[in-house]
Amino acid sequence: MSPCSIIKMPGGGVAFVRHGKRRMPKCGFCPAASSKLCDHVVSKTLGGGDITCDVPICIGCAQHIEPDTDLCPKHRRA
Repeated sequence: MSPCSIIKMPGGGVAFVRHGKRRMPKCGFCPAASSKLCDHVVSKTLGGGDITCDVPICIGCAQHIEPDTDLCPKHRRA
């Protein structure tokens, strides 16, 4: 079953909107569905926080390092 939203209309009525299923984003390097994002740090915020690449990648294209880090083929380490 698809999720629904209730929207209040200006005249006091209510509209029920049914949404379609959300599709998995595609990998940025092959046609597979992605389930990960690249964790390579590309910059820092003004507060010192990390800004990561965040390109969607599939399990086959990702290089898994450390406990919670995945890298895309562009940022893969040798």
